[in-house]
Amino acid sequence: MSCDTVAPGLVAYHFGTLPPEARQAVEDHLPGCGRCLREFIALKRDLETSEDGPLPSAQARDRLRLAVARELRPRAVTRTWSRWERPLALGGALAALAAALFVTYQASVREEVPPRALSRVEQARTEGR
Repeated sequence: MSCDTVAPGLVAYHFGTLPPEARQAVEDHLPGCGRCLREFIALKRDLETSEDGPLPSAQARDRLRLAVARELRPRAVTRTWSRWERPLALGGALAALAAALFVTYQASVREEVPPRALSRVEQARTEGR
């Protein structure tokens, strides 16, 4: 595609109104042609920063602000415990605590645990001397 055929379609390309074949041709042409790319960037800058065009109405701005605020507002998570979830959670926590205490107790009363094992080794040493 030549620069003469691409240049007239740059405005339509910017607004996304080109047919798919023409859009693909412009997209294939722009990276390889510095002149058309500079022209497109200048056109884009003029269209997006120009204050000469029609401005949106106050109602349109208000609707946009409201839509953005609604989108950005944090969602309040209101989760309530059902009748059986709180006692179930408490029971699970108590069961975990009881299991931890049981394991700790069993580990501390075994003969092979280091405090008792060390005391037996020391006792055997003292008796053997």
